[in-house]
Amino acid sequence: MDTPTFPPPKDAVEQEVLDRLVSIRDKLQLLKQDRKTRGVISEPFKATYDILVRIRNDLETLSITSKWSLREADLYDFQRQLDKIDESRVNGNWKDEDGKEAELYIQRTLLYLVRRSYGYIYFLMISSNPVSEALQPTFNQLQTLKKCLIEVRNNGGVSTVRELYPYSLKLNSIDNLRVDGKFMFNGDIPEGQGSVNELLAECFEINYELRVAAEAAAEAVDVDDDEDETPVTGDVDAEASTEALAKALEDSKLENKSEGQVTA
Repeated sequence: MDTPTFPPPKDAVEQEVLDRLVSIRDKLQLLKQDRKTRGVISEPFKATYDILVRIRNDLETLSITSKWSLREADLYDFQRQLDKIDESRVNGNWKDEDGKEAELYIQRTLLYLVRRSYGYIYFLMISSNPVSEALQPTFNQLQTLKKCLIEVRNNGGVSTVRELYPYSLKLNSIDNLRVDGKFMFNGDIPEGQGSVNELLAECFEINYELRVAAEAAAEAVDVDDDEDETPVTGDVDAEASTEALAKALEDSKLENKSEGQVTA
């Protein structure tokens, strides 16, 4: 069966899905190896294999659970271990203590694990936020606030401005922590000011949009109520005109009758 191909991704979400599909494809290709050798790693390379599997599994877990709170420093240990294993190759192949090259399926398996782990590190590095530990609690609170505000907006907004008070109070309390526009910690300026300030601005913007929408909806309701209470002047004017016309006709008849009597 031919190896499946995938169309180029359109955005980051499709890229992530594509990476997972490629990973599944590579794993399936490894499972197609000969039954006699499939999954059997010879003793000289067993330790290296176990280390690579552990690194791959740890990075895969981090990519799912902690990619937004990771810092680049958290990945250095993984990268150093991978570099050491990758650099131990001789002419592109791993060899045992006697200088004998590993069998082809072992080479492919180890190389796959190394490349996959490097791929996870790259993915985590571009996904992580350079926020220091001192600012991490504030950053996490703002992320939660943003998610809540987006959910409120996606569900149709709020009925009244009062419903936004809890969000506004929390945002203002975080904003008041800044000194001259910076978040301080023990007199120092922690790393990650840009990320936290940007997230704070996004939350304020969404909160403002929701407030404007709620005020506009309230004004529309007030206008409708005023229109319902306003008397229908058109009917009254028509009725008055009809009465005036009838009175004028009656006066005209009386006047004509009087003129007839005088003539007689």
